[in-house]
This record gives sequence, structure tokens and C-alpha cells, in this order.
Amino acid sequence: MSRAPAHPVRVIAIAGVLVAILLAVALTMMLWNDRSTRLQAAQRQSVALASGSDRLLRAQLITMERALRGSANDGRELYARVPEQAPALFEASLRGVLERNHDLVSITLVDGQGRPLSSGRGDPTLPQWVIAQNRVLSGELYVGALEELPGGHWTVRSALAVQPGQWLLARVRLGTFQEVVSGLDLGRDGVASIGNRYGQLLAHSRDPGRLVGKKLPTPMSIIPASNDVIARGVVVSPSDGQLRIAAVSVPPDYPLILFTALSYQEVMARWYVFLYAGIGIYLLYLLGLAYLLFAVDRSARHQARLGDELRAGNAELSLAHEVGKVGTWYVHGEPPQLVWSEPTRQMLHLKGNSASLEQFLAQVHEDERSSLKDKLSMARQGHGALNVGFRLKLADGSWRWLSTRGELVGEEGSTRRLAGAVVDVSERVQFEERAEEAQRQFRLVFDRNPAPFWIFDLVTLRFMEVNQAAVAQYGYTREEFLAMSILDIRPPEEWPDIRQSVARALRGEQEGMKISTHLRKDGTAFQVQGHFANLEFAGRNASLVLAEDVSQRLRYESELAYRASHHAGTGLLTVRALAEKLDAGNSGYTIAHVQLRGLQMITDTLGREAGEDVLRAVAVRLGGLAARYGLLAHQPAEDFVLAIQSSTDVERALEALLAAVAEPVRGRDTLNQLEARVGVASCPVDGELAEQVLGRAAQAAHAARESGATLLRFEPGMAAHYTERLQLAGRIHMAIDHGEFELHFQPIRHAADGSPAALEALLRWPQPDGSYIAPADFIQLCEDTGLIISLGRWVIHAAARAQRQLVAAGWGQLPIAVNVSAVQLFNSDLVGEFSRAMHEFKLQPGALQMELTESVLMRNPTQALQTLGHLHANGIGVALDDFGTGFSSMSYLQHLPLDSLKIDRVFVTDVETNPRNAAICRALLSLGHSMGLSVIAEGVETDGQHRWLAAHGCDQVQGYLLGRPMPLEEILVMLDRSRRSE
Repeated sequence: MSRAPAHPVRVIAIAGVLVAILLAVALTMMLWNDRSTRLQAAQRQSVALASGSDRLLRAQLITMERALRGSANDGRELYARVPEQAPALFEASLRGVLERNHDLVSITLVDGQGRPLSSGRGDPTLPQWVIAQNRVLSGELYVGALEELPGGHWTVRSALAVQPGQWLLARVRLGTFQEVVSGLDLGRDGVASIGNRYGQLLAHSRDPGRLVGKKLPTPMSIIPASNDVIARGVVVSPSDGQLRIAAVSVPPDYPLILFTALSYQEVMARWYVFLYAGIGIYLLYLLGLAYLLFAVDRSARHQARLGDELRAGNAELSLAHEVGKVGTWYVHGEPPQLVWSEPTRQMLHLKGNSASLEQFLAQVHEDERSSLKDKLSMARQGHGALNVGFRLKLADGSWRWLSTRGELVGEEGSTRRLAGAVVDVSERVQFEERAEEAQRQFRLVFDRNPAPFWIFDLVTLRFMEVNQAAVAQYGYTREEFLAMSILDIRPPEEWPDIRQSVARALRGEQEGMKISTHLRKDGTAFQVQGHFANLEFAGRNASLVLAEDVSQRLRYESELAYRASHHAGTGLLTVRALAEKLDAGNSGYTIAHVQLRGLQMITDTLGREAGEDVLRAVAVRLGGLAARYGLLAHQPAEDFVLAIQSSTDVERALEALLAAVAEPVRGRDTLNQLEARVGVASCPVDGELAEQVLGRAAQAAHAARESGATLLRFEPGMAAHYTERLQLAGRIHMAIDHGEFELHFQPIRHAADGSPAALEALLRWPQPDGSYIAPADFIQLCEDTGLIISLGRWVIHAAARAQRQLVAAGWGQLPIAVNVSAVQLFNSDLVGEFSRAMHEFKLQPGALQMELTESVLMRNPTQALQTLGHLHANGIGVALDDFGTGFSSMSYLQHLPLDSLKIDRVFVTDVETNPRNAAICRALLSLGHSMGLSVIAEGVETDGQHRWLAAHGCDQVQGYLLGRPMPLEEILVMLDRSRRSE
């Protein structure tokens, strides 16, 4: 193959390289000159800014000096004229200066050592900085180092002589210096700052809050003084590491350093644009040169190659390159031979470059073979062009769809041949098949979808297609649907909304989900949530609609909303729903919070159904009041809330309420009397929001229950009382967590000989001041809040730990008794708590005892009997405390697993002189002994009581006469002393 001469390419390459060198030199010089010009201009600007700032700073310092000099002159004159009154008058004059000059923090008259001669703070370092190097402009003012005031604020100290031995010491806000640097035109990233010769920063234009008061960078702090501004060139800013073009003013006539700098990046921003543009131009030139060289070389080679191809007469190759993915062929001779081009052979994986037409047809799919053969014959005979598609089996066994076109070529009268091109259209055919399959599947999904679907024309609103589910849902046939518009299935009042939605859809806005009313053929209406999608259907702008029947769901949601706002058992509003309704209104109202005690007892005693019957009867009775006076809500389990509207007679409504709750309530088979307590609060007197008023009415009801009143109105003191209770509850919780409680122990002795018999654990809460909070002040609160469970758990474990210490001291035979409340007995794992404590400290059965009152037992006798049985089986002794003050029956007591009875102190008082108390004690002693129980007398405080009880067979005695409650350490000392006395 011949090759085009290469020397034109070499000439172009040499010329291009020379031009590239010249262009690079020219661009470099231009950019360097521009850079130097910009840096010089920026340097001049920074010098100018420093010079201007220097003048402004001088003016500020002169102003400061004049203000202080005027005060000093006033002081001299006062000391000269009225020396006795001079200090007071001078100090008043200084206060006036401070009021007029807000840049001054303070002015103090000090002596030569910096000690204050007037009100204010002095400065013992004054002699160290009132030196010539710190004099301002050769005047009388001296400037010292910075001083940080409380709160993190910085001031600069300055001084001016009043007279020998007296100086005015002024502390100046740094805002005076900040004003000098804040107003400078430094650009976005420029910096200006002021420092002193102590290496401290007084002002900074970018970040004064972080940098003021910090040390100056070393290069700035050691710059020698000069009358001229010093150009520093490009430097790295120490505060943020940025490059800047800086200038520094270090004047010899005042002790401050002024630094101004413009951002190097900001100054050179446009230069970088020129730099990148120059580099881009240069690269474009190089790319253009390379492309030119490549194009010239390729053109030469292509011309040589084209000459060879043209001489070979390979016209089919040019055609294949033009069409792309197209091969060429021709048929000639008899019997006819099929000849194909190289691209055709590669595309169809054919062997060789020709075959007989019969051999080729044998590879054609039998469904198209006969048709292709006939059309080839017709085309060879000149009866039109060949245009046919067929499948061809390749050598690997796969089938390809081909499309071929051909016609006779050559001059009339000479040998002509059928030539053409073949295109592989397999992918197009597969795409069309997939499209047809997708359309078939869409049709199947559309028709058989259980949800109603339809397509309607966005212009005419007529139905274009519906599925069978829509036919079943609406009752129309498909033909009836296609003759209707979507307006026919919607009520007329919704037609304007439909037209607006359609208009939005025509503008291309996608319609979201919305609920509307639809009509069936029989006229019945139902709620539908529509899902819309805009599409093109049959060449028209259309919308695909899924009509989801949500009537049942909406009814369910409505029912859920009702249940969320109403109590299920009574049908009354919940308190939250009542609050929402009250807040939604605008008028005032009165809240009556009714606490009905006894409902839970009815349920526990007579059963759940009986309790629900009584609850509904109360709801009906109070509901009648609500119908007349306002709204009623129920707060489980025993409270009702009546909201009385302001338009009604509140007093009459409250009287009717009290009458209603005072009347017995009839259940299924019983007549039940409930205990009612009513708390009243009003809006807006007692609160603006319903939640506040409801809460305060509840507080009043609690207060009524505590005081025994039937009805109480809310007073501010109630809120304070319950706030204190809540705060105390929080303190109790923390005290339990932090172990602040401690146990004291009171001895119980044998009545006959006074020997120790047992110890009773009594809870104490010591305070930091050495006092104690009385148990009566927090035990009931613990029971009300449930804290008694965790507190009682601590007491049980602390008592078990104390019992282990008694064992170690040789007093293991003395049990320790622990008091238990009703909340612990019925709402906690009391058996488990005692068992775990016994196991943890390895105690013997009987080492711990439990005391509880008759009233606790009678709250739930059945559960109490079961719990006491388990405790007794686990080796826990049980004593019935305050015996004789309750209402328990003797038949019930005889079945309880008790170990001892404790006679209440009210019967022990004056037992030796009071016949009535003596009779009661004899009866209780006889009863206890007849049941096989030990009897313990509480509150023994006199020898006479002790002798009487011992004489009448009392087993054990307890009281201040025999020992007060004390810590375990003192108990052990007392026990050892009693042992030695024996």
C-alpha cells in the first residue's frame, strides 16, 4: 500500500512548536506583569489604609488625652482653691466625665504607686508602665497593658498626671480602638488589627471576640518603630493561615502597632481568571495543533487507503458505513449465487463470502422461506424491488430477524444482478413483542382488577374505558358507561370541583388522592377515595382513575374517633375530650370535680357487673345534670367532671349536683351509698386553659377529702400545698436512691422481769441541720404516691441487716418488727421481699416480724389472709398493731395466722387509775391469751402502768419508760449494759 509523503506533517509540527513557545513566553510575561501590577496596587492600598487608620487612631488618642487632661486640670484647680472639699468635688467631676464619655469604664485618682485615692480600683503596676516608651504623642497620656474585667471584658489602662504624686487612672473600653479598624474598606477577607508593645491585641476587624486580648504574633511584636508605614508584602496571617498583602504602622510617638492587610486571594482573584484563561488558550492551541497534525496525518493515510479501495471497486463497504449495522449482498448467475460483504459475514456469522441461493434459503425459517423465495424471484425478473423480513438460523443455532431491501442494478441489455442491503432487526422485533405483551398484560390487569378502574377524556369528560369491577360497583353496563361522562356518577354540587380538577390535570398538574361522593345506578351514594394518573390514551389526554370505596373505613374511623373521646363503659366524654371542647369555646365556665368513693368497693365485693351497673346509674343521673347545665366527663375509676356553662346559675347547678351525689344509687339488687367530695374551680378566675381549671378543681376535691368537707372551692393555697407535696415526694424519691433514711429501734421488754424481748424498727429521715422530718409528714404521702413500696423494701432489707448485726453481737434471739402499710400488703410482692432479705442475710425463721393494723386487714380480708399465711409459712412473725381501735370481727381474727396482739396506747394511759381503761385492757389480755397469742402493751410511760400490766399477765411492754427509739449502735450498748447488770 502506498503512503502519502510525511514531510508536510513535519513542517506543520515544527511551525506549531515554535508558535507554542512564543505564545507561552508572551502569556507568561503578560501574566507576570499583571500580577506585579496588582500586588503593587494592593500594597499601596494597604499602606494607605494603615496611614489613614494611624491618623484616626491618633485622633482617638488625642481626644482621650484631652478628656483626661481636662479632668486633671479641674482636679488641680480644686485642690488649689478648696483643698478640704477637693476630693469629693473631684470625684463628682470624674463621675460626670464617665457619664459623658461611654468609652471610659472607670476613672480613679491614684497615688504614684497606683493606690486609689478615690472610689474605684487602683493599679499596683502603675509605676512599671508609666514610662517614656508608653507616652502618647509626647503628651501627658500614658497607655499600659490590657486588663480583663469580670465577665471576660477587656479594657486598656491609661494614666495622666494630675499633680506630683497623683495620677488619673482610666480604664478605656476597647470599642474605642475597634471603631478604628471596623470601618475600613478591607474587602471580604481583609484584616486590620491594633496591638500594643506588651504583645497584646487591642482590636481586630474580623474576629474581635476570639482574638482580642491574645498575644500578638512574634513578627509583629518585634517590628522596630518607624515614622513611615512599613510595607510587608505577602505574608501568612497567623490567625487563620491566609495569605495577605500587609502593611504595618509602628509609630515611635505612641506605643501601639497598627496592622492592615488585604486578602491575597481576593486581590488576585481576577488575575487567576486571566491565568486560567491563558492556560486554557494555550491548551486549546496545543489541542488544536495536535488535532491538526492528527487530521493531516489521517487525511493522508485515508486518501492512500481510499485509492486502494476505489481501485478494488468495494462500493458495498461505503454503503455499510453510511447506514450502520447494515450489510450488503448481491445475487448473480445461474444457478443463482448469493455473495455477501465482510460486514455481512461478521454480523451473521456466515462461513466464506458466498453460497448458493438454495443453501441460504435452507437456513431461513420455514414460515418465511416460501415467501422469501417467491419475492426474490419476482425481484430478479424486474417485477419491483425486494422488501421483506424473515428469520435466519445462525451457525450457533440462534434465530435472528432480518430486514432486506434490494433491486436490480446494471445497465439495460447487460448482465444485471440483484443487489441490496440487509439489517438485523432482532432487537426491534423483540421490543415490539414486549410492547404487545405489556399491552396485553395491562389489559388483563385492568379488566380483571378487583378495584374499579376507568379512563376518561380530560376534554369531554366522557368515559373511554372501564373494567368489570367498575361495572359491578356502579350497576351500569360497559356500554352504558361508555355513553356517559364522569359527571353522571357524581352529585351536581361537586361538578365545579370536578371541572377545576380537570383543568389542573390539563395544565400538567398531577391530582392527588381525594375523597368524594359517587352515585350508583340505583341512586345510592357512597364515599370514594380517588387515585389519579394522567396519561395519553388513544391519542387523547386522559386520566386513569382507581375508585376505592372507603365508606366502611370512614365509618370505622368515625367510630374510633368517638371511642377515643368517650369512655366505653358510660358513653361520657373523657377528661381530655372535655378539655378540648372547653378550649374550643370562648365563654367562661365552672368545673365541678366529683370524687365518688365506694365504686371500687362495690366492684371488689359484689363483682364487676354490679360495679358497672352502679357506674352506669351514676352516669345517667349526672348526665341529666349535664343536659341542663353543661358537659359531663368520666375519669376512671371513680371520678366525674361536670363543666357548668357560664350562662347557667352555677350555685343552683352545684346544689343539684350535691343532691344527686348524696342520694343512694340503686344497683341490680342493692342500694348503695357513695361518699362524694366535690372540688370547684372557674375559668378564667382559676385559669385560662381548661387543663389548668380541671387540675385545680381536682386539687380542690382532694382538699375536700382531706378536710372532710363535701364541697370546696379552689384557693391558691391549695396549689401551693400540693406543689409542696409533689416537691416532698421528689425529695423522698431522691432520699431513697441516696440512702438518706435510717432506722431507729425501740426495745420491747418482758413485762415480768424487764429483759429484752424484741426490737421495733422505726423509720427516721435526718436532715443536714441535724433535725428530723417526722414520719407523719411523709409516710401518708408515700402511701398516696406509691413510694411506700420502694421505701418499705429498703426498710425490710435495712432491718434484716440490723438483725445480722444483732446475731454478730450475740443477740440473735431478739426479733426485729417492721411496720407494713396497706399499699405494701396488697400491691407489692411482700412475701418475696421478706424472703429475699432473710436469704440475703442468712437469717433464721422468726428473726423478722411484721406489724400491721386492723384497718389494713379489713380492706381486703381474703387477700390479707392469703398473704399472711404465706408470710407465716416463710418464718415471718405477724403482730396485730393498735388492737382494739379497729372494727374487725372476732370470728375473722381467729382464722388469721397471728403471733401477737399490741394493745393501743390509748387504753394503756391511766390503766392503773382509770377503771374503764383497766376493764378494756383486761378484756384484751384475756382475748389474746385465749387465742394463744402474746400480748404487748404500747405506750408504757410510768411505773404504775408497768406494774399493773405485769400484775395482770401482760406478756411484753413497750414505751418511753423502757427505752426510747435509738440507733442500732446505742441499742447494742444498752443491751451489753443490761447483760453485765445481770
